Amino acid sequence: MRIRFHGGWLACALGALSLASAQPPEPDGIALSLEDAIGQALEHNRQLVKGALDLQGYRLAEERARETARGIQIVPEGSAGIGSSSETWRAGLGAEATGSYGTRLAVGAAVRQIAVDGAPTVRRDEVQVEIEQPLFRDFGPLVQNEPIVAANETLRAARRAWERDRSALVVSVAELYEELIYLRHQIDSDEAFADRMERLYALADARERQGKATRAEVLRMDLQRGEAALRLETERAQLAVRFQEFADLLGVPLDSVFRLAPPALLDLDVADAARALSVALSERPDYAQALQDVATGERHLLLARRNLLPDLRLTARQTTYGEGEDWSDAGRLDQDDWFLGLAADVNLNLRGARLDVARSGLDAEASRQVAEIVRNRLAVEVNSALSAYRRTRAALELAARNRELAANRAELSRALFAAGRASADSASDAESDFIGAELGELGARRDASVSAYRLLHVLGTLVPAPRELLREETKHATNEN
Repeated sequence: MRIRFHGGWLACALGALSLASAQPPEPDGIALSLEDAIGQALEHNRQLVKGALDLQGYRLAEERARETARGIQIVPEGSAGIGSSSETWRAGLGAEATGSYGTRLAVGAAVRQIAVDGAPTVRRDEVQVEIEQPLFRDFGPLVQNEPIVAANETLRAARRAWERDRSALVVSVAELYEELIYLRHQIDSDEAFADRMERLYALADARERQGKATRAEVLRMDLQRGEAALRLETERAQLAVRFQEFADLLGVPLDSVFRLAPPALLDLDVADAARALSVALSERPDYAQALQDVATGERHLLLARRNLLPDLRLTARQTTYGEGEDWSDAGRLDQDDWFLGLAADVNLNLRGARLDVARSGLDAEASRQVAEIVRNRLAVEVNSALSAYRRTRAALELAARNRELAANRAELSRALFAAGRASADSASDAESDFIGAELGELGARRDASVSAYRLLHVLGTLVPAPRELLREETKHATNEN
């Protein structure tokens, strides 16, 4: 048993030219294939465009978090003040950077002048190097990389949602494309039906005058003519609205007119539900997101446990400086000073921290339950989509056979009625059955076409997401964190 999915056509659709570069429209509209419509929607749909802009904002936020945590911070410093008997000012420049283990390295240079009434003015130049290393609570990449990891996870979650939106958009385009074709054929069929009923009505009316048909039969045909006219008005109004919805999906002006052609049915080789589920679990970015949420919950639990540890920091500082009444004396930098010390911040009341640990443990378990829920939901979706695909393909074959039988019956009934060998009721019934069977075949073809796109959407292969957003890469990233 094997399963094979045909999705290569979509790569061509993604590279299709937009409608703006298409050939000049003909009087009955722009000729547009389904592949071109999909490519146009993926490129210009306004909701997707907005989503892409939102993604850019998340990327900038991730870069900002990385720059804040790992970038070199260069800060000028200065101060000045005056008192009743003294004045002082200071100016300098400092730079610092923090490593993945929390090691902070700071380098600064400054000049300072202190003037006190009745005493010589003191001028000072200094260069200072300071190293600070957190111990216990804030030590290591787990804590230090958290802002970067959290921003990256937010970006990845937004990207996964956007990828699913793109795939759902393709399904919507295919559904509406097929619906427009169905409505157009429905109008054509009803117009042909109305024309045939007009002829049958005229013949029945003549037969009534000859005493070969009843008034009830004539009135029934007249009623069917009126019903056909009402359906045509409704269908034409509905077609205009649906064309506007279609134009909106494609991101083109609402008054655009298209000429659509029935696309070839996608032939999917689907034989094994278990294999299909395996494909969905590997290709669906929303399942990858559920697994990522599990990893996030476990990481948050580790962070909460870290808060039970004391905040202890080791600091080493070396200062080289020079002082004197003249700047030349201060510039010698012939003196130095050093400092080594520990600073601790210990909260003896750990009840709040322990409650945070308990809450994080519950959140982590909830994430694991959600992942299992998503997995089961995918299994149901895959089985349902497979069943719908097989059912619609079988229904299409039956609908085609029924339409052929109804067409033959309608043709025979018309001939018999014209020859005076059948009643008007039998002829009108045959015509009604034929139009119903014809529309049934068109609807079955529409359903069969759309079911293939829905199946590929459920499997995650309709618009494949980037590999780094999927299940295997998610696990690898979790191990690294």
